[in-house]
Amino acid sequence: MVRVIGRHWLEIPGFAKTLLVVQAIIIVGLSGWIYNEYVNNQYLQMYMLSLFGGQAPILTIIGVGGVVGTALIGILLKAGNVVREIEHLSENVGAASDTNTGMVLSSAQRPVLEIANREPRTEIGRLHGSLQRWKERSNYQE
Repeated sequence: MVRVIGRHWLEIPGFAKTLLVVQAIIIVGLSGWIYNEYVNNQYLQMYMLSLFGGQAPILTIIGVGGVVGTALIGILLKAGNVVREIEHLSENVGAASDTNTGMVLSSAQRPVLEIANREPRTEIGRLHGSLQRWKERSNYQE
């Protein structure tokens, strides 16, 4: 699921989608053209060598770092969306078990002593806590 500023991909206007696709095609086309020109034009190769000289390793590290950084940011943003969706689902499971009047919970199913866990500080910790609450609530329904 692709989200753009809190909006679902299907909610984006058709003009914006078309513009994004056209831009992507232009970028890919120009990238292929400049690569082909570099491979077949020795003057461009000499110019690029004189322009960047001994800086190729540094530029490579910066480029790879940028790609890895972008991927990590995307993963963290997606993890945040997943945590919110799981918390929403776990709240729905709790609400469904409270409204079910046909099932009577006996006191033997409830623990005598509930240990209060402190709220986790990281995204992974919140995800883990949400999954634990979901598991506990689903066990009570059985």
